[in-house]
Amino acid sequence: MLKYYRLWVLAFLLKFIGSAWDASYHFKYLFEEYSIPHIVNTLGFALGAVLLIQEWRRSHHMERFSRNLITIGYVIFLIGIPLDFTYHIAYGIDLTTWSPTHFIYYIGTAMMIFGVWRGYFLYTREIPPSWKSLHTWFAMFLLECLMFPNMQQENGAISYHQYIQGKSIASQEILDLISNPASQIFGGIPEWVYPIYSILMVALFTILIIRYCRDYTIPVMATALYILLRFVGKATFAAVGYPTSYVPITLLLIPLLYLLFKKIHWIAGLTGSIAYFLTLFVIHQTNILITPPLELWELGPVAIIGVLVPVVNSYVKSFTFCKRDKQPA
Repeated sequence: MLKYYRLWVLAFLLKFIGSAWDASYHFKYLFEEYSIPHIVNTLGFALGAVLLIQEWRRSHHMERFSRNLITIGYVIFLIGIPLDFTYHIAYGIDLTTWSPTHFIYYIGTAMMIFGVWRGYFLYTREIPPSWKSLHTWFAMFLLECLMFPNMQQENGAISYHQYIQGKSIASQEILDLISNPASQIFGGIPEWVYPIYSILMVALFTILIIRYCRDYTIPVMATALYILLRFVGKATFAAVGYPTSYVPITLLLIPLLYLLFKKIHWIAGLTGSIAYFLTLFVIHQTNILITPPLELWELGPVAIIGVLVPVVNSYVKSFTFCKRDKQPA
């Protein structure tokens, strides 16, 4: 049965590669329906569909709720495909990863990951969750799904720097369409949205995993794995002449602080969020790396989020993410 879930890891990994490639691709070329990144993403989607159909034909590897959650995620994702094509026909170039049709993809993908991860969680319920298991991979895929909207700014940071230096590697078609470089390269989204969004998502992600896996190491290792794969992607894209991105290395500080405190407490949340922001701000100010834009006033909202997320968590009752329902349909 473990082979079944390893194949799901492969399916999500193909989607991970295709999505990262696609984000880079659109900083160099105009939108194309049948680009290689889309094909890689589709291969992952197709492998997952085969695994899901197998489960519908004869349920062996997961219970009903997990299977149905994955199915709903697939349906939502499929609905998003023609809507996204229509959106790009209307607007052409990818202006932002924050478009409404892209969020349909994110929601559908998150539901798929949750469903598969829940099935695996129940399959291994007699074994305490460990970072050495597939839990780390599924957590990493969830983090990638949550953080993907920020790829616009992370790819934009280096692409904008190249543009203003007159060294852009974007195609002439792309350059001809750019009338407002900063706005279009960063997706037309206010710059302050990106760091605040990322801290909120990583804080929620960390607490969710700690709460339901009862393990402080899994979110740390999942974030480290995400950063590692982003560096591998960055090196690969640089080697083949594709746009590269700023890798959000400071994401690791939030789950790391919770691990050090060994408690879901507002002090851990506040310290992690401030450490995340100030480290990034120092990198930005000293030009050690080419980072996304950042303003010091954003530290205020960041600190509030760091406190509020663990506080709200303490008042929220458990939901049935890992409650076993009747076996199989």
